[in-house]
Amino acid sequence: MASSSQPRSQIWIKSLVIGMGVLIVVGFIVVVVELGRRMSTLSGGRPPAAAAFAERVALPPGARIVSVSATADRVIAHVEVPGGPAMAYIVDPRSGALLGTVEFAPGIGR
Repeated sequence: MASSSQPRSQIWIKSLVIGMGVLIVVGFIVVVVELGRRMSTLSGGRPPAAAAFAERVALPPGARIVSVSATADRVIAHVEVPGGPAMAYIVDPRSGALLGTVEFAPGIGR
């Protein structure tokens, strides 16, 4: 009886190893296909790097840009105005258009 259970457990382990090998191959194929898809649409909808936009964002007099942060679809500039509130300017990096501003007034939220 012990000899009949031995081959059955070996068959089970063998099929488990084959199944995991198939999953590794399928996962690798999915990763390669997804990388190819993303690389082919990487610049889709964006202007070429040589074509710069001519949009200008007006800042208040005396304002200075403290920092700039970028995400995939937004550029946020932290702007300080002497004697005024700090502001965040939200810009579309594709067109250069100002999407909006956020004013951080002192004393709010305390």
